[in-house]
Amino acid sequence: MTGIQRFSYELCKMLIELGTEITILAPRKILPEYHLNCRIVQFGMFNNILWEQTDLRLYLLRHKNPLLINFGSPGPVFYSNRIVTIHDLSFLVHPSWFSKSYYLYYRWVTPIFIRRSKKVITVSEFSKQEILRLTGISENKIEIIYNAVSADLNGQHGANDVSRQPYILSVASLDPRKNTVRLVEAFKLSGLDAKYNLMLVGKKDTIFNMQIPDEILANCVGYVSDEELAALYKNASLFVYPSIYEGFGIPPLEAMSLGCPVILSDIPVFREIFGDAACYADPGETESISDAMVHVLTHDDYRQQLCEHGAERAKQYSWERSARKLLAIINSLA
Repeated sequence: MTGIQRFSYELCKMLIELGTEITILAPRKILPEYHLNCRIVQFGMFNNILWEQTDLRLYLLRHKNPLLINFGSPGPVFYSNRIVTIHDLSFLVHPSWFSKSYYLYYRWVTPIFIRRSKKVITVSEFSKQEILRLTGISENKIEIIYNAVSADLNGQHGANDVSRQPYILSVASLDPRKNTVRLVEAFKLSGLDAKYNLMLVGKKDTIFNMQIPDEILANCVGYVSDEELAALYKNASLFVYPSIYEGFGIPPLEAMSLGCPVILSDIPVFREIFGDAACYADPGETESISDAMVHVLTHDDYRQQLCEHGAERAKQYSWERSARKLLAIINSLA
């Protein structure tokens, strides 16, 4: 799961645990890692956008237009009895990062589904202000529901791997906003490669307009299971996340919850979410990222302080609190 899928899955799971009766509507093909103890209705001829705009729309019409909650994609463009989630508006701020078809489609549908939805959920105050700035929506229509760390991830033991050379970890999709090319350059500049490996977890998505250098692909292990991810966080010497633009950023929170010191881009959303629990670097300056890595790894007291502050910061976010806020929003509409 990437961040959007994690948000969707964890909120559904928590709503079920809180005793809420929900029905999940899905295409006929569902990935096997999605296990939810509720009614799941699979139907339709299509997948992705075609499923949303045709199969799903017809299903809703046949079932008297129930309240539809979309945690990731917008759903049927002209359907009004719904709550929709916007994680960020990066495609409007940095259109060159995305494929032309993706950018054109979402530039067209976003103003429509925002205007027609009953409520818009987003994941940070930063994203809320971006939505207000770029769409002109009324502020009382937007609600913030934060991400958190999955109990599945925190429940993994992540045993020590004594055979592995010490490593610096980054977990992110291979897309332009994640700034992975500069991270690799900073790692080489730091001279830390004599003692540490750089390990990248994630893959490229076809929606992004980016050529992946061979050097990055060589360091990337692709997607991993929750069990493997927990072990990677727990055994990493350092976690680095130099994103240029984010709506929230779940991987740094996961790393903090599992005791790993974190370096982040010095951008407003990370200051909002993580406060003083991370070391910050300028995402546009390779030397700044390099210096931060060297500083954290050569100052044991500071690194321990980051671990302690990070663990406390991660506790401030909870999927149960987020799900209860969503229920309050639903009840207010009812």
